[in-house]
Amino acid sequence: MSKNIEERINKVVEVYFKENSEIEWIPAKAIMPGLIAAGVFAKDVKKGLPLRKVLRLLDKNNALDSIPLLHVERNESSVYWYFVREGFKYAPKEPVKEITKKQKAIRRRESSDEYYLIGLINDMLNARASHQHTFDFLLGDYHKNGKTRTELPLDAFYSEKNLVIEFLDKSNSESINQDKMTISGVTRADQRDIYRKRKQGVLRANDINLIEIDYAHFDCDAEQNLSRNRENDLKLLREILKHYIK
Repeated sequence: MSKNIEERINKVVEVYFKENSEIEWIPAKAIMPGLIAAGVFAKDVKKGLPLRKVLRLLDKNNALDSIPLLHVERNESSVYWYFVREGFKYAPKEPVKEITKKQKAIRRRESSDEYYLIGLINDMLNARASHQHTFDFLLGDYHKNGKTRTELPLDAFYSEKNLVIEFLDKSNSESINQDKMTISGVTRADQRDIYRKRKQGVLRANDINLIEIDYAHFDCDAEQNLSRNRENDLKLLREILKHYIK
């Protein structure tokens, strides 16, 4: 097994505990959304099976110490895996903090194809994207009150590069009714097209570079989800972003 995957798992675990300072330990499967977002695994299967396979192989090779924060509980028939914050001990009677609906929504987003690609772009540009970035000069249509407007979110903004990345919507994966009318008097589908053109025009007027990336250019499955062939995806992104790579 390559040391690289162990190092990448360690990095994701380290980031998790850094961002969740109130948590002392978690079941290993709870780290899967972060591992997927970081590109360690393409997707989850059976609530953490890809990670368990790695841990089982390390266990078989007596190499579990390569993941320092891993804690193992064993009984006659089963093995349970946990990650424990450095300096703390696994306490089985202490409950793990329940995940809120908001946190679940964030984790779903962080395991999405968008976050996967942005993660690759971050590494490629040696920069960190501002997710769902907004500008006070890029606004949606007026609300019902006729006075207020919402700042339109952009998928990723790299301030160092003066660059916005927008991913074109997957035509076959929309769960909402695109024929439904909006407050602006047009369908959702038309509204999205209007906002796309508005983003293009406003960003151009403010001398901000924009690159639109179509998911269709990548290898996808029947449901239009990325196959996440990392090597091929990186090759395509390098071509798209060649003018921004040092």
